Amino acid sequence: MNINRANDPKHLYGQVNVDWDERINMESLRKKRLEKTREAMKKNDVSALLLIRQDTIRYATGIWQHPAGHSSPKVMRYAVVVGDADPILFEIAGADLDCVKYAAPWIKDLRNSQIWEGSGEEATAVISKKFAREIMQILKENGVTDYKLGVDFIDFAGYQALLSEGIKIVDGARVIKEAATIKCPEELELLKQATAITDAAFYTENEVLRPGIRETEVIGAMANTMFSLGAERIEHITMASGGGTNPIWRHGPTDKIIRVGDMVCTDLVVQYMGYNTCCYRDFVCGTKPTQKQKDLYKQCYESLYAAINAVKAGATTYDVAKVWEKEGYRDDAYGSVSLLQFGHGLGMSVHEPPFITLAHSKKYPMVLKKNMYLALETYAGEPGEGECARLEEDMVITDKGVEIFSLYPVYDDIWK
Repeated sequence: MNINRANDPKHLYGQVNVDWDERINMESLRKKRLEKTREAMKKNDVSALLLIRQDTIRYATGIWQHPAGHSSPKVMRYAVVVGDADPILFEIAGADLDCVKYAAPWIKDLRNSQIWEGSGEEATAVISKKFAREIMQILKENGVTDYKLGVDFIDFAGYQALLSEGIKIVDGARVIKEAATIKCPEELELLKQATAITDAAFYTENEVLRPGIRETEVIGAMANTMFSLGAERIEHITMASGGGTNPIWRHGPTDKIIRVGDMVCTDLVVQYMGYNTCCYRDFVCGTKPTQKQKDLYKQCYESLYAAINAVKAGATTYDVAKVWEKEGYRDDAYGSVSLLQFGHGLGMSVHEPPFITLAHSKKYPMVLKKNMYLALETYAGEPGEGECARLEEDMVITDKGVEIFSLYPVYDDIWK
């Protein structure tokens, strides 16, 4: 794979391995992610890491299995990374475990997981204790004498069981997020593939959008495009139209009929090979936008690109966020993140470091680094107005600024 072209959004590999072209090397990808995980563990003085979230298990092991636990994590399958030993994967007993045996020869230590969810009080106590004893045994076998364990997520029963075994639980989510923050070339190539899929979905939206179609029908057509192009799953699609855009509803598409002249705001969070997009585009249904809609769109666009133009390696999150200090929705007015004038890291998780927000970036700025991957999103629309505009771009940070990976037009002729 030509790593020198990883930042070029126009250089896209095919999705199928061939004999005449070295494309994305998955073995190299898995190795680099595990190396980054171990480096972050050493930096944070964490000798052992217990991963329970589906995205973090995949990051460290390269295994994507049971969909349960994506939206609301459950202790069903988990992985342990300790020292320089091979990661230990605890997989759901039966077919799921057998699938890993057949498909993933790089997993050298595979065991069946302990699942207590919904088992009742007595069974939960017994099963979670067995789980904790197995984890403690791993720590002892690998010389972790302080019994300190980084955990990315755990439910109450598992937490109590680990504590009862004498294990000291520390923040493992911070460790794995730190590992994931800087993207390697293989990760950037997969992020390009993911945004290529969302570009195609937005084209489909523009093609099918007409007065009388329902939001769910539009999303159905877009989902067909994305899955046809290899999308693994849709984390969520936020669609709001007409009056539903101000204040903007973010619960997803409904059976609402889209009317002529409606502003339609759509956010695609779609996963390809484990890597996610987070990208907004706006359309007007069946006619040209009104001057008011154009004004809103221009305000949103200028707000977005003022932030994008402030991004470069060495800048801070506040250098970016401060361009929003004159906007209507100010996160610092709430003291919390609104997800409206906002930036966030993006990768195997939809929200990774760094966060860019007026709520926190001024007081607690983070330095932006080369090969961080960001989504920046903005909103224009005052409370009580009829509609809003909402835009978002996905990009990689370079020495000189950014390379934008989301290529579907953001300011075409209809908005000028």
